[in-house]
Amino acid sequence: MKIFLKLKHWKMFLIWILGSIQMQIFMKSDIWIISFIIYFGLIFGWMYSIGKVLNEKNAEILKMLNIWSVIYIISMIPFVINFHNMEIGNYGEMNKLISVPAGIIAIISIVKVVLISSKSLKQKEENKELTFSNYAKEFFLILYMIVGIWVLQPKLNKIVEK
Repeated sequence: MKIFLKLKHWKMFLIWILGSIQMQIFMKSDIWIISFIIYFGLIFGWMYSIGKVLNEKNAEILKMLNIWSVIYIISMIPFVINFHNMEIGNYGEMNKLISVPAGIIAIISIVKVVLISSKSLKQKEENKELTFSNYAKEFFLILYMIVGIWVLQPKLNKIVEK
């Protein structure tokens, strides 16, 4: 997981852009699931690796991070299948009894993963107890990674080098 944090910001951005291009190319092929896993593995992997690498010695936080990550991945399965069906031209509506709870669970779990990661990043920088207002900037930069990569990746490079 440290590989995500060791990359320069422009390399991480380039990998993310190339991942989105390959996903669009292969989405209508037989290997669509592999393409989808690669793309979202890059996005989620960056968010997850921040929390995992910065909390290597804190088993309690790692346990919570892993639980919320697994919940997120499982709750995204209906949306992945529905996205593929829309790409191949099958516009059947997804069952609301599945999509609404899965969507709510996915949002809650990704927010928890990003909260853990952003708080970990700020705590490594300041070494003190924090409230959300102290790490809100990092939270939104991780959540909106298109900008966050450019701002946070140099900080992460310095922390990982130490």
